[in-house]
Amino acid sequence: MQISRFSSRREGESIHRRQTWQLPSVAMTMALLAAPTCAIAGVKCPSIGKPVVSLALGSRYESNDKSRSDIDESANAVVNKALKPIDVYVRSLANLSDQSPKAGTRDETNRCLYRALSSWADAGALSDLGTLNAKLAISPRVAGMAISYRDAKAVTPPDDGQKRAIEAWLQSIGMELMTFFDDDAPKMASQNNLRAWAGLAVGQIGVATDNDRLSSWGAKTNEMVICSADDDGGLPLEMKRGDKALHYQLHAVGPLVVNAALLNAKFNDSFSVCQGKLDRIVDFTLSAIQEPELAAAKAGTDQTFSTGKEKLEAFQIAWLEPYLKFRKSEKATRLAEQYRPLSNSNLGGNLTIQYSGKSK
Repeated sequence: MQISRFSSRREGESIHRRQTWQLPSVAMTMALLAAPTCAIAGVKCPSIGKPVVSLALGSRYESNDKSRSDIDESANAVVNKALKPIDVYVRSLANLSDQSPKAGTRDETNRCLYRALSSWADAGALSDLGTLNAKLAISPRVAGMAISYRDAKAVTPPDDGQKRAIEAWLQSIGMELMTFFDDDAPKMASQNNLRAWAGLAVGQIGVATDNDRLSSWGAKTNEMVICSADDDGGLPLEMKRGDKALHYQLHAVGPLVVNAALLNAKFNDSFSVCQGKLDRIVDFTLSAIQEPELAAAKAGTDQTFSTGKEKLEAFQIAWLEPYLKFRKSEKATRLAEQYRPLSNSNLGGNLTIQYSGKSK
């Protein structure tokens, strides 16, 4: 049975749909969210939807598919519908984060972001995850929340009450994710791209809230997934995903690179773990984008990028911006220039602006 529900206290991975990742305009964000707007010192805060407290999801995949690569389209639509309020919320945070650098309104925009976070924190959002798939799905969204908070806090201190509420809430989610992926997650999920996203979420909650236990877990998780790569840079658990092997390799590389970049100030060897295997992972991924046959050789079947089922989109390679901040790569530079601006709300927003200062 496919289960999907979400609720607020008032109401008793798509193949991820494209809108799950793209950043909307302010107007789109406000149109999608129902709660009233407010103004802070002349800056109009976007409206924020009702907090999602309870979430239960079925699987996106065909029940008889052991590789978890064959999407059940009707089940996928149900999952995406249930996740949509959370995805819209995360995109609204990223949109605020992208506006924050603008001179004259930076502090006011960050206060709007704190208001949005504290409203969900006060409601205990995401505190009731009723199914295994709900627990597996939230890490990318939580990562986006944590990064947006981290970026705002570095510029504009939240007031004491908001800080306590937001950080207690984020830490609670981080501890739950850490325990789940260490003790309860299925074996494959505890080691593959889902673990990489949990590492980013927990690691960035740790950095944002000064919790060394959480940030250390994020760093160790990143190292674990990076070290699992083969000598070519392929991630074996993603290469088992049939015609979507390259799709899931890309889905794993994003959190690995961004976590390495954001943890580098605290763990200055974050790019060099496992004899620099992250560079090999990136190089293999970039080569496979140009020649999907490289992934097909490992997966044993043609890839969606070769068969026409899938076309590379900018959100899938937004991680190139932080990678190029720390590493030189002509291959990465050429691809980034072809697709800029590179945005992914679950990785913190418009990474082109954040890391290169370019608008396109």
